[in-house]
Amino acid sequence: MIKILDKHIADKIAAGEVIDRPVSIVKELVENAVDAGASSITVQIKDGGRTYIRVTDNGCGIPADEVETAFRRHATSKIATEADLDCIETLGFRGEALASICAVSRVELITKTAGAKAGRRVVVESSQVLENSATGCPDGTTVTVRDLFFNVPARYKFLATDASEARKVIDFVSRIALSYPDIRFSMINGSSRVFTTSGKGNILANIISIYGKDIGEGLIPVEKSEGGFTLKAHVSSPDKTLPSRSRQIFCVNGRIIASSVLEKALDRAYAERMFKGRFPIAFIFLAMPAEKLDVNIHPTKRQIRFDKNSEVEDFVAEAIRNALNGEKAVPEITKNDGFVKEDSFTYKAEFNPQPAETAAVMSHHTEQIDKTDEQEQVDIKSFLTTKRQEAAESEKLIETPDPVPEQVNRPFEFEDLTVIGSVFNTYILAQDDDCFYMIDQHAAHERVFYEKLMNQYNASDKFSQQMLMPLSLSVSSDVSATEDAWIDDVRAMGYDIEFFGNNTYIVREIPAFMEMGEAEDFLKDLFSEFSDKPDLTNRSTLEKIITRSCKSAVKGGDVLDSSEITALINQLKACKNPFSCPHGRPTFIKMTKYELERMFKRA
Repeated sequence: MIKILDKHIADKIAAGEVIDRPVSIVKELVENAVDAGASSITVQIKDGGRTYIRVTDNGCGIPADEVETAFRRHATSKIATEADLDCIETLGFRGEALASICAVSRVELITKTAGAKAGRRVVVESSQVLENSATGCPDGTTVTVRDLFFNVPARYKFLATDASEARKVIDFVSRIALSYPDIRFSMINGSSRVFTTSGKGNILANIISIYGKDIGEGLIPVEKSEGGFTLKAHVSSPDKTLPSRSRQIFCVNGRIIASSVLEKALDRAYAERMFKGRFPIAFIFLAMPAEKLDVNIHPTKRQIRFDKNSEVEDFVAEAIRNALNGEKAVPEITKNDGFVKEDSFTYKAEFNPQPAETAAVMSHHTEQIDKTDEQEQVDIKSFLTTKRQEAAESEKLIETPDPVPEQVNRPFEFEDLTVIGSVFNTYILAQDDDCFYMIDQHAAHERVFYEKLMNQYNASDKFSQQMLMPLSLSVSSDVSATEDAWIDDVRAMGYDIEFFGNNTYIVREIPAFMEMGEAEDFLKDLFSEFSDKPDLTNRSTLEKIITRSCKSAVKGGDVLDSSEITALINQLKACKNPFSCPHGRPTFIKMTKYELERMFKRA
């Protein structure tokens, strides 16, 4: 028999679409606070959020006659017509947050608008309003949520440990705090303040406050505006990477999202700059016209849809790629590098859920907040006193003697380098006014060799040189049997090659920039790669095979005279990506004069 579900059952089912754990509640309440125009937001949780969540803001508040309406499903002030869905500029808009939260928990809301003489206190349990009374309170809204899933035990048992749920909440608040640097965020776990941001608009300072110096220091700034798109980002140099995407944060129009489009843009920007299986650190904040994306495709609004994926991907990839060609992208040796394990950077980034610096300060400033029994009515005077104390303590914490300076990422100038020699016939030594450089001659020549070959392949006019005596090469039977899959691509590189019979090929011309030995070695290496995967119709496959076949480049240990060193550096300068070889290894590294002086105890 088909029948209409009772309202309280339907409400619980609907809540399950939006609220599945404590972080879901925090997300909805914090987003409402942002939409309310708050300049200060405090989040406190206890027991991972399962027993207690409180979000306090100083936003516009809710008018007294609309407070109960706010708890009804699809009650919202953010959209009014169907056309509004095509241009959503707020984080929330469906009007489901409070309705979903109160369906599965006990909720208390205290709110006041700027013009009201008094605020309202509303208590709701299982979607039923138990109390609605006048109260004294500051402008803004405080929502306290207790006993999550007390009436849905089947869902409660699927919650993780308190520590795991707390990490999810802290991670979300950390991310949204970065998205809104002009808002002061405070995150409190139990009785300890995890972090407080300044609210002064400095994204990099917030990154360091939340994630620590190991993550924040050395990040490369990225800024670009074009065609209605504005990108502000901080990304790591290619030598500072992680084994996962855990420190890649994407924000579009103030909304924290997961995005395969932005992941692809990052991968393109870092192509050939780092090893396979490693990922850069990236904090990406993109602003774009609201009508060019759809945020209404997922209940939690975690995913969005761009009108044109390629437009977004190209814009972001180009901006980051250009930034990676600046001087800050050159790997730098510091005093500590010789004394730190290789994975120590990764370990801290992966497993430090609390900010390193602020957590250290707060170990001496642990606060006892909200000692009132959670089942008793709020003592407003005590509440206001506590809030004033929190604000005062926060101001002390955010005033640091060493403010984070604005980051500058100038283009790297090869002209400033002066070659001063080489060591082990492998590393070319150079310097400029401020830094000392070591250039890996093999990695550098691999980069030069690779880009010349790819440029030759892509060019309409091929530059070849005729050989006095044709070159004869024997290949395996599987290579000759799949000739149709590779011979045109080899000719596109500048080789005049044809089948001679009996698994043998004759080469009469080679690329103009290669010597005979280089050209022969390259073809032999290339044919050995073809045995594994001869189909070159896929461009990425072709590039990977060419990358693996660059073994004929100058080796470590090869003696280069001064003219050859100068020529190599000039050729490296002309490359699109002079900072790494095709395999992702750095072509050169630097040490600042200051770091060198520190090692000799002169600074």
